[in-house]
Amino acid sequence: MSHVETEFLLVAGILAFYLFDSARLLHFDDLVIAPVRGAWRIVPGGTLEVRGRFLHLPNPLWPAGTRFIAGWLHPAAAIEDADAVRNFARRLWPVRAGCMLVAGLVLVAIPLLLLVHRDPAWLLAALAAASLVTLAMLALLFARRKALRLDTRRLLALSAESLLCPPCAPNMYRKLCAWRGWRGDPVAFAAHHLPSAARPALRAGIEARIALFALVDDDEDGRVGAVHAARGRIRSELA
Repeated sequence: MSHVETEFLLVAGILAFYLFDSARLLHFDDLVIAPVRGAWRIVPGGTLEVRGRFLHLPNPLWPAGTRFIAGWLHPAAAIEDADAVRNFARRLWPVRAGCMLVAGLVLVAIPLLLLVHRDPAWLLAALAAASLVTLAMLALLFARRKALRLDTRRLLALSAESLLCPPCAPNMYRKLCAWRGWRGDPVAFAAHHLPSAARPALRAGIEARIALFALVDDDEDGRVGAVHAARGRIRSELA
C-alpha cells in the first residue's frame, strides 16, 4: 500500500469514527427535539430503517447543536420547561464553542495536513491543540459537575474516550444533551410550543411511524393497545 493510500485511509477513518460516534438508532416512537432560532423543531428522527430502528445522523457540520430524543408512546406527567432547555445550552456555551473548534482541528485541519501539507510538525501541533481544547472542556465540566448533575464516573469515561479517540471529542456536547435527556411529554410540549401550521406535519410523521409499526409488530409485548391510546392522544393534542 502506498503512502498516499495510507493517508486517505487515515482521513476516511477519522471521518467515519466521528459520524459513527454521532449517529443514533431510534425507536419508532422517538422524536428529535431541537431549539432553532427562537422556535422549536420537533420531528420523527431518522429515515433509514436498520433492523427495526431508525438511523438518525445529526448535522455533521454543527456539533454544537442542541438536540434531545424523547418517546411519545408513554406520556410523562410533566411538560419540559423550554427556558430550562435554553439555559442548559447557554450554560454550556464554552463546551459548544470547544466542540466546534475541535471539529475544525480534527475533521478539517488534520485531514488537510495529512493529504496536502504532510509536515509532521504541523500535524503534531494540530493534535496538541485539539487535545488542549478537549482538556479545557473537560476541566470545565468537572468544575461544574454538581451544578449540571453530571456523574463523575461518566465524566471519567467521557474524558478517556475524547482524549484517546480525538474524532469523538467534537460530539461531547451531543452526549451531554443525551445524558440530560428530555424531561417531559414531547407531544404535550409540541402542542404548547409548535405553531398551529407546523402541527399537521408532526402528526402526519407520527401517523406514518404508527402505520409502519402496525405492519411489522406481532404484539408479543402488548404494545398495540398503548399505540392506539397514544394515537388518540396525539390526534387530540396536535389537532
